[in-house]
Amino acid sequence: MRVSIRGIGKAVPDRVVTNAEVAKRLGVEPEWIESRTGIRERRYVSDGESTATLGLAAARQALDRAGLTPASIGCVVVGTCSPEHQFPSTACVIARTLVMTTAPAFDISAACSGFVYSLAVGASLTASVGARHVLVIGADALSKNLNFDDPVTSPLFGDGAGAAVIEADDGAEPMRFSLGADGAGGEQVFIAAGGNRQPSSPETLAQNLHCIKMFGREVYRSAVRTMTSLGAEMGAGGFDLLIAHQANRRILVDCAAALDVDLSKVYLNIDRYGNTSGASIPVAICEAWESGLLTPGDRLLLLAFGGGYTWGGAMIRWNLPMPTGNGEGSLDAGAEAHTGAPAELLPVGT
Repeated sequence: MRVSIRGIGKAVPDRVVTNAEVAKRLGVEPEWIESRTGIRERRYVSDGESTATLGLAAARQALDRAGLTPASIGCVVVGTCSPEHQFPSTACVIARTLVMTTAPAFDISAACSGFVYSLAVGASLTASVGARHVLVIGADALSKNLNFDDPVTSPLFGDGAGAAVIEADDGAEPMRFSLGADGAGGEQVFIAAGGNRQPSSPETLAQNLHCIKMFGREVYRSAVRTMTSLGAEMGAGGFDLLIAHQANRRILVDCAAALDVDLSKVYLNIDRYGNTSGASIPVAICEAWESGLLTPGDRLLLLAFGGGYTWGGAMIRWNLPMPTGNGEGSLDAGAEAHTGAPAELLPVGT
């Protein structure tokens, strides 16, 4: 799978939700949240914003930076566990708004591993269906699936999206991937209702069964164990920067310690965004590039772990030149892309 990254983008909502706001509802101190998670604030979608509007904004930025039009894209793959609809897929919704009428488009549900899974699938499609350019998006708006009175989950999650345009490139070093899953982990972090097994009803809504339920201690142990093993496998030849799923700062610190990796080689932005699920890795990649931490030739190690359980690792030889200014991404590590007018998304069912 010889592919390279042609363009990258991100989008986060404007609405900032601080620990003070979350802590007031839970009856705890803001410092209690930060000490246990490393999170100081997160972003929530507002009215008219959604997984698809975030994904669309990130996709447009990636396309602009790649110097390509939607007509150049041969396939759209979206990693999300908070899709716009049961169907059509979020990928189809985004493709429709981009006026893409023939390219295949579909979602991948792998929770927080969604972007790595999608990147692996997208890379393989450049060969199997001859799609020279593939648009890969990781997007989630899990604030819509939170029980705000739950002290385990309500401080953790935020909303966002990241996108990458990848292209077939015979001169590129092959991307390496390792993917896996253990369905037994589905008992540890899940949303119970809303599917065929337990359809939506007034009762499921009243019982908060559409909200994320997580057994934090077991998820923490499994995440550290799995990502450490995956990092030892994928990063054995060395790497320049580690970007892991931003679930909890302590998970990232413990993984780095187990891998004997200095924290200076680990990208962290969980303090500003919280856990954005499938969006966390592409948003972090985009920020690392915008801030000048990635230069051509760097080896980038991606590690993800999510509900299912699912996990994924990737080793990428970075190829994009450093950004040159506002037109190519800000050099401010805290720079952000916004969603723009939510009305840009074409409605479904009207």
